[in-house]
Amino acid sequence: MNQVRQGLDNQAIGLLPLLLFMFLDNFFSYKISFSIAALFCLLSFLAYHLLKQGRVYQFMLLPTAATFICYSGFLLMHLEPVLFTHSPLIAELLLVVVLAVSGLTKNRLFRSIRVSKMPIYQRASLRTSLNEYFFMAQMTQNIYTLHLFLILFYSILPDEMKHPTTQQFLYREVGLLLGLFLLVYEQIRLALMQGSLKKEMWLPVLNDEGKVVGCIARSVSRILPKKYFHPIVRIILSYKGMLYLVKRPSDEFLSPDLLDHPLHSYVVFRHSIQETVLDLTEKACQQQDALTPRFLIRYVFENSRVKHLVSLYVIHLQSEDQISWFKLPAGKFWLARQIEENLHKGVFSEYFEMEFPYLKNTLLFADQVVMEG
Repeated sequence: MNQVRQGLDNQAIGLLPLLLFMFLDNFFSYKISFSIAALFCLLSFLAYHLLKQGRVYQFMLLPTAATFICYSGFLLMHLEPVLFTHSPLIAELLLVVVLAVSGLTKNRLFRSIRVSKMPIYQRASLRTSLNEYFFMAQMTQNIYTLHLFLILFYSILPDEMKHPTTQQFLYREVGLLLGLFLLVYEQIRLALMQGSLKKEMWLPVLNDEGKVVGCIARSVSRILPKKYFHPIVRIILSYKGMLYLVKRPSDEFLSPDLLDHPLHSYVVFRHSIQETVLDLTEKACQQQDALTPRFLIRYVFENSRVKHLVSLYVIHLQSEDQISWFKLPAGKFWLARQIEENLHKGVFSEYFEMEFPYLKNTLLFADQVVMEG
C-alpha cells in the first residue's frame, strides 16, 4: 500500500521550473530568467534523485528539462527580438512538442517494466508514477495547446479589436495561471485519491511458494482475473458430524447466495493468518475464549477468476445451542448425507465443494467414529 501511495506524487510539481521562468520573465531579461529557472530545475533533479531512494518519482521534470535544453538552442541562434517579446510562448510551444514526443514512449516503457526483474512492489510504485505522469502530461499538453490556438486566433484579429492589456494578459500571464491551475488541480485530485486508498482493502500478493512479495488493492486485483495470488481464511463450525452452513452474501465476488461455511475472510496486508482467524472469531462470537479454532489444511483454490491460498480451520461445538453464541446469518446444520445429495447442483459454493471430499474422509469421519464409539 505504501508503495502505491508513494507513487501518487504530484507530477505537476515538475512544471515549477518552467512556471518560475514565465514569472521571472515579467521582471527580468529572458537570459537572467532562463538562468535562474534552469538552475532551479537542476537543483530539483538533485533533490528528487535523493528522494528516489524512497521511491519518489518526478517524471515531469524530464520534459521540463528538455524544454530548457531546446530553449537554449534559441539562445544560441541570437533571436533577441523574438525572445524578448515571446519567451513564455516559445517555452509553452517547446513544452507541448516535448510532451507529444514523450507520449510516444508510453507503451514501450510499460512493456519494459512488465518484463523487468524488479520486485513486484517496486514495479507497482513505478507503474503508478508513470500513469500519473502520462495523465498529467496529456492534460498539460491539451491545455497549453488550446492556449496557443487561442493566441493564434487573437493574432489574426483586426488591430482595432486588440488591446495592450488583453494582449499582455493573454501572452504572458495566462500560461503562468494555467500552470498553477494544473498544480492545484492535481494536488486536489491526488488528495481525493489518497482518501479513497485509505478505505480500500489491501491484499498481500503471494509468489508460488506462498511468500508475500507485495500488495495490491482488492478492487484492482478483481479486474485482473487470476493475475495475483492471495491468502484467505475459512472457518468451519462443526457439531457431531454436522456442518453449519449459511448463504453467502449476494454481493460476494464468488458463489453469491450459495451455501458455505459462515466464517471466511481475506488475509489483509501486514496481517498474519493467525491474526485473521482471531479477528474473525472475535467479531462473530461473544464467547470466543471457550472455542478454539483448530487448523486443518492449507490448499490452493483456483478457478477462472481467482487464485487463493486457503487456510481451513474448524471450531468443534460442544452443543448445538452454542451456535447462538455467534452473530451469523440464518443457517442450519447439514449431515454428510444431505450434503452429498445436493453436491454439484448449484447449492454449495465452489470452495465448499472442493473441500467436502477431504472433510468427509477426515473431520466428518472422525466425528462419526467418536459417536459410534
